[in-house]
Amino acid sequence: MKKRYLILAGILALSLTAAGCGKKEDKVTQQPEVTATPAPTAAPTGGALVEMQKSEDSDITNVIGEKTAAASKAVIVNNTGDEVAAIYVRPTIDDDEEWGDELVQGRFVLKNGEKALYYFDPNEKDAYGNTASTYDIRIVYTDEDKYECYFRMLPLKTISQITLCMDGTGEDAIPYARYLSGSSKTETSTLNEVKQRLGLTDSEDDENKDDEDEEEVMPTATPEPAEPSETPDATPTPAVTEAPEEPGDDPSEEEPPKSDLQSAAEGCIGQSLDALISACGDPIGSDYQEEPETGETGYHYYDSFTVSTTVDADGNEIVAGVW
Repeated sequence: MKKRYLILAGILALSLTAAGCGKKEDKVTQQPEVTATPAPTAAPTGGALVEMQKSEDSDITNVIGEKTAAASKAVIVNNTGDEVAAIYVRPTIDDDEEWGDELVQGRFVLKNGEKALYYFDPNEKDAYGNTASTYDIRIVYTDEDKYECYFRMLPLKTISQITLCMDGTGEDAIPYARYLSGSSKTETSTLNEVKQRLGLTDSEDDENKDDEDEEEVMPTATPEPAEPSETPDATPTPAVTEAPEEPGDDPSEEEPPKSDLQSAAEGCIGQSLDALISACGDPIGSDYQEEPETGETGYHYYDSFTVSTTVDADGNEIVAGVW
């Protein structure tokens, strides 16, 4: 009898150990149940990877917004260096007083490096009654001595993950964002766009241009006097007079050649913004304005040219011009 009690106690201890482990340990220690059938066939190795892809957001415990069947979602990453206590998200408008409801509502503190999963209505209207195409994010730190930060004109509908960052430290730090669109693995940064909006790039460009001009200015060499001819009777050779250039031959009047990328962009006129990005890649920066004649207009900046788009009432963005 004593031996039987020892065996039962051992089985009970083993069961308690398995129940107290996390899911990760369960997968490592759990042994397959022995059956009377022949050796079981191993499961396909791809099954675990598919399951991981389906639950890639399951580790995010910080959730804001309302999860519905029609809701879109984006992962917000805090990389500003400080703890965030409050988050506001709204369609882009010029008024900094109207931000709507605060989303965290004291449920958590988003520490530096942590993520929050945000659910939002993709059909939300902006201040003009149009379907929102860009959004603004405002964050408030737990440290009341720190300034609130604003991240503006973000194409949230196309973003799968957005990282809120700071360029610099202290009062001179500039808030900007890096984001991934769809399944892209390359992040788009808004830093240059923010600097342009704050008027910080023009002065820097002028300074760089002045430095370049100083480097390019070279002293003019003084021509050496011609030595007297050893044969005074020699007849000097007349200078060759070049024929005057025909009108229109001035190279400076010729239009600079277009790059292959710009030609590809021109080929996307009348097509969607996605077609432009597929042909030319992501722009360096983007900006949206409400034009009186064309309505909401987007401006997408590449290295050597700019693309304008129009946004209709349904949020469809069509390439309108390239220059």
